[in-house]
Amino acid sequence: MARDSYLPDDRPIVGERIRTWRRYRGIPLKTLAGLAGISVGLLSEVENGKRILDRRSQLTAVASALQVSTADLTDQPGTPLFPEHAAALATVPAVRSALVMLALGDESTPGRGIDELRAATDALGPLRAAARYDRIGPVLPELLRDLGVLCRTGTGPERAEALRQMVRVTYCTTYTLKYLGQRDLAMTAAEACGRAAGELDEPAWTGLADFTRLHSLPPETKTLTGRMAAEAATRLQPHLADLDAAQVYGMLHLSAAFAAAVTERPGETRTHLAEADAVASRTGEGGFAGLCFGPTNIGFWRVAIAVEMGEGGRVDEIARDITPDAVDSASRRASFWSDLGRGYAQDRRDERAVQAFCVAERLAPQRIRASTTVRETVGDILRRARREAGGRELRALARRVGVV
Repeated sequence: MARDSYLPDDRPIVGERIRTWRRYRGIPLKTLAGLAGISVGLLSEVENGKRILDRRSQLTAVASALQVSTADLTDQPGTPLFPEHAAALATVPAVRSALVMLALGDESTPGRGIDELRAATDALGPLRAAARYDRIGPVLPELLRDLGVLCRTGTGPERAEALRQMVRVTYCTTYTLKYLGQRDLAMTAAEACGRAAGELDEPAWTGLADFTRLHSLPPETKTLTGRMAAEAATRLQPHLADLDAAQVYGMLHLSAAFAAAVTERPGETRTHLAEADAVASRTGEGGFAGLCFGPTNIGFWRVAIAVEMGEGGRVDEIARDITPDAVDSASRRASFWSDLGRGYAQDRRDERAVQAFCVAERLAPQRIRASTTVRETVGDILRRARREAGGRELRALARRVGVV
């Protein structure tokens, strides 16, 4: 089977990168395993492509021991994996330029008024929900510039509305860049989101900017992320009569719950999940800013947290009462199915894992095909199955996500 021209010739898996960095640092295998708090046998199997690190806590510990970032072990920034991914990456330089001009206060003249800019921002919502990064990227530079001018020169209600739309657009920009592997640039977008929210000074939007900043941070900062999420939630407590603010408050507690799971603090995880549940009982399925906060999304997060804690065998129990279509975001539903797939793979239920990944891919192809965690897990399943006996569906999926 011919290789897709968009796939790189050499796509080292995480284990190979760990071995490369370990040898470069001159660290014996036993020493690295001890520093990372994992067994020598597991680390050896990871380096030799027989196992994967399927928990962020493990990956972060190994990266820290190697004195590298997790991105050094997982990311492929700037490497197009398929045509739509290539198209999306092609827009990154223009987005970078727009963010720089935004930070420097470029004095260009806006070509659109606030009503037109609001309509353009609204149009990003469905694209983000569908993970259509190839269509989001071309829209962002001009939208960031035009909103930036109105945020600086507008007055009264027009300026306040421009600031709200700027928070929405930089929120979308942050996630787009993050999923394209542009982590540092995503943090720049998140800072722009925070500046706009600070000038607006409205609780729900300030909380949304805090949430955006949290999710732009690298995985190795999860202790800091958890603390920041809890602090941001505390700042919103006086404003919970506002249902928009309440939804953001719930999302901040979910973020804190996941960070606690990554840093192996299960008690804190349960506390934050309970608070999110309590808020969701009042908000129901919310729609503020595309956050999708509500009982269903909490179920999604519970699945992700179980996988992070190495409890993949519990995902069926957790997902039993979840109706994914209650969340009006294909991208978010795809993430849920992806986490289910990872949970099944942890429990060695490989056929069900492949089925779950295929559902996720159909929902949001660009997000799933560019996911390092999906690629690693599919590769692990393929190695377990032995390529010849892996089944047509598994081999086809492995090709689409760049494993073969």
